Amino acid sequence: MIQPPPMPINEAARLRRVAELCLLEGTQDPVFEDIVELVQDYFNAPIALISILEEQRQWFKASRGICAQGTPRDVSFCTYAILSDELFVVPDSHLDERFCQNPLVLGTPGIRFYAGMPLITEDGLGLGSLCVIDTQPRPPLTPREEAVLRRFAALVMQRIATSRALNFHDPQTGMLNRARLEQDIISRRGQSAQSLVAIDMVSPQMLNDIVKALGYQFSQDLMLAMRDELAAVLPAHTAIYRVSQTRFGFFLDSHRGTEADTLFAGVVQRFKRPLMCAGIPIQTQIGIGAIELTAAQASLPDWLRMVVSASDDARTKGQGWCWYQPGLGRAQQRAFMLLSALAEAMQSPEQLRLAYQPRFDANTGAMLSVEALLRWEHPFLGAVSPAEFIPLAERTSMIRPLSLWVVRQAVEQASQWHRLGQSLKVSVNVSAEDLDGSQFTDALLALLAESGLPPELLELEFTESALCQSPELVREQLERLRLIGIDVAIDDFGTGYSNWTYLRQLPATAVKLDRSLICNIGTDERDRRLVETLIGLGLRLGYRIVAEGIESADTLDILRRAGCHEVQGFYLARPMELDALEAWRQGLQALGAGR
Repeated sequence: MIQPPPMPINEAARLRRVAELCLLEGTQDPVFEDIVELVQDYFNAPIALISILEEQRQWFKASRGICAQGTPRDVSFCTYAILSDELFVVPDSHLDERFCQNPLVLGTPGIRFYAGMPLITEDGLGLGSLCVIDTQPRPPLTPREEAVLRRFAALVMQRIATSRALNFHDPQTGMLNRARLEQDIISRRGQSAQSLVAIDMVSPQMLNDIVKALGYQFSQDLMLAMRDELAAVLPAHTAIYRVSQTRFGFFLDSHRGTEADTLFAGVVQRFKRPLMCAGIPIQTQIGIGAIELTAAQASLPDWLRMVVSASDDARTKGQGWCWYQPGLGRAQQRAFMLLSALAEAMQSPEQLRLAYQPRFDANTGAMLSVEALLRWEHPFLGAVSPAEFIPLAERTSMIRPLSLWVVRQAVEQASQWHRLGQSLKVSVNVSAEDLDGSQFTDALLALLAESGLPPELLELEFTESALCQSPELVREQLERLRLIGIDVAIDDFGTGYSNWTYLRQLPATAVKLDRSLICNIGTDERDRRLVETLIGLGLRLGYRIVAEGIESADTLDILRRAGCHEVQGFYLARPMELDALEAWRQGLQALGAGR
């Protein structure tokens, strides 16, 4: 009968260390293989191996003379070897009551002799052993042989330490990396008063701009400067991990409450001032996300996803810090799903389509143009609001092909109307990303040349925020468009970019007053005066003034008297898909003919 194998008194800590060191990963290490081969040759033994013991099995990290990758732990000789830091020897298993009935003795591989040097960490945790095995009995090792085997075991431990450094440290900065963070989450999960924190330092776009302007090495030096600044405000000896190119992580020995909020407020305050790196001031844009590491929650990938979602949400909203809420995870998952589905939608003839909202002369009521508005009907989710999916696309490279899709459809429709003698100007919205280079403009000019649409029948609307990123590039592209006769309108006029001097220099032909400015002018005196002032400013700059969001006759009358040229809104006409628009226009024509 096989005796139950003994357990080390520090078994729980030992298992955690095996997991932390990633010793059970399946990749082969050529250094381990070389050591085992040298051991086998030196001792002239049929079998030599490096074993690592986990809870139920022993696994062979390297082996010679045996095909198995491991065995159950309860029959392992190495289970005894890790009980001390001294060599463990079984000269003849047939004469040892602990092993004489062992299946590894009675069956394959037929162990008769075993000598195992334990692989011990500096704090006394036995990971496994380096062992020599023979199928014939042998005398105990000589002192010289024992010294040699001990030296080879030391080489194995040195390799483990080196691999740990390579696996758990970022090669560029030397900081603890994401792999180490994941292992430490495993070891801390379920402990009392433990929270995981992630800090977004800058946006990916800002980091990209820094690399382009100042070089990759500067970006690495900047991360180290950020780490040092963060370490100065965190509790002493807090380990800081580099989670990604723009994000750090650390653990907090507390849950949600005053203590954590006070710490987060201190971090936010510290990074309000520019950070100096190589004499250059860099303004960070931090967002802190936190989540309690309770035992009942999710799997390892979910912990990082959830805390990163919280940090991203905090930075995006400019609110400093944010504790993870379950709904946030669902929102992030939906956002990812929508972005994944949007690429497919652009290839489908049935999902994306345009609606058109008419725009009118404020004084005569004549219909002058239509604004093309994107609509998405997902096959399973149903109608997806542009207010949801367009901001998502604008945060990725998806916005460029999406804008080109809209422009292509709008140009095609405007061309059809033009060929039918029903020339109707179409207005299309473009994003900041569309105007920060020549790609979009080149594609648009090619579309016009191919379709034969007169450029004056197309208008592009862009928001003032487009000027914040690359004002000179935006101006250059707008000038190219104006040179061929395309009208250019500044959307959401008066709500964004505040450099009025630069706005005056833009080759724009019109400004659109945002609906948020218009909605209360019939009842709020201050809003009315603001809108009248903006209209007056636009007129002095030579713009055509367009107001959107007209929902009452009183609002229309105020705008008309203030000098507004064109208007659109639900009071006048709602956005309509093509068939409904054509029927509506025919109704207008019939009404006009009957007067």
